[in-house]
Amino acid sequence: MKAFFASLWEKLKGMFTKNLGIKISAVVFALLLWAYVLVVLNPVRTKLIDKVPISLEGYNDLLSRNLILVEQDLGQASVSVEAAITSHASLDASRINCRASLSTITGPGTYKLTVSATTQGNLGTVSKVSPSIVEVEVDKLIKKDIPVKVTYGESKLPEGYEILSENYSTSINVEGAARFVESAVRAEAVLDLTDKTKDIRESVKVIFYDAEGQEVNVVTRTGETPSISVYVSISAVKKVPVQPQLNLPDEEYYDLVWTCIPDTVTIYGDMSVLDGIDEILTEDMVLDEKLSVQTVEGQLVLPEGVSLKSGQSTQVKVTVTVTEKEEDKELIIPVQYLNMPDGFHLAENVPSSVTVIAHGTKKQLSQLGVENIQATVDLTGRAPGIHEVIPVLKLTNPQIFPSVTLRLKESCIRVDIIHGN
Repeated sequence: MKAFFASLWEKLKGMFTKNLGIKISAVVFALLLWAYVLVVLNPVRTKLIDKVPISLEGYNDLLSRNLILVEQDLGQASVSVEAAITSHASLDASRINCRASLSTITGPGTYKLTVSATTQGNLGTVSKVSPSIVEVEVDKLIKKDIPVKVTYGESKLPEGYEILSENYSTSINVEGAARFVESAVRAEAVLDLTDKTKDIRESVKVIFYDAEGQEVNVVTRTGETPSISVYVSISAVKKVPVQPQLNLPDEEYYDLVWTCIPDTVTIYGDMSVLDGIDEILTEDMVLDEKLSVQTVEGQLVLPEGVSLKSGQSTQVKVTVTVTEKEEDKELIIPVQYLNMPDGFHLAENVPSSVTVIAHGTKKQLSQLGVENIQATVDLTGRAPGIHEVIPVLKLTNPQIFPSVTLRLKESCIRVDIIHGN
């Protein structure tokens, strides 16, 4: 087997090395011949170029005649070019001008246009264009004002935020193909509010609808979808109670029951500011202590960086019912024993004082002292022995304490009357 492969190797080596100079010369000659054909003769060959856009000639002239194409995109063509083989590498869709002329169109209707093509820089000669004919539809070019409304679809602002105001044109002037413009009766510009916490200023594309609510694809003069400029003011919002600042002399002696109109307000501002606000105060409003029911008006005091919702007034009206606070007050009052019968006297353990509970307004009780109360026991006709008696309580100057009433803390006291002096 080794002998076989050795013999085969010698034969193959001989094939490549025998007459080696002649073989090298043949290869060089072939390369030179190929270069001669390519460079000197440069034969012409056909190259097919696909996806060449078809452009329009005379479109502005068509518009000037108040006409417009219903469909402005004519699609693409395949172009066959006869070109020198050295030019093939440079030939692609970007080096081909493919066009259809609108110059013969004078009115609305359907037209068949011839598609022609040329190469840039004389790279070759166009031998075929496919399609060679395109059909176009032409309509009247008209203008129309269409009412437009900004909507937000199903999008919502984050919790705690509201729209303060919207600013946009409520109509849009559309210039386009009559069949579409005439059927459009309203338009919507849909703005996305998702995750929006700051003011929005955007150009929003408009969607057109016919009378039945079907979307209309309006072909415009520029070929672009119309849009409107929309500004939406957004702010953090919070509803908080109104807290009137009522000023009454000797306020600690009175109970105030009030109703406020409005009792809540909606405030706007930066979220970091609103988070620290739980109520809105009013300016000081002075009350008259002589009036049991009174109405006062004042202004809200808004913190810096906070404003009210548009339409809300800073003025509030507060109706106040003023009542004096009432309470009890305990006092230790000496007991005066009156009209002791002759030949009798009191035992040593007879109470010398009693606890009196005075009830009245807090203001009057603050002025009431021991000296203003008398506690007396009338012993007239009392016989010796132990008697349960109720001292008579009396204000020494009741005109000063008209609201005050007196009562014993105990139900009675025990008085021991002894015979003898």
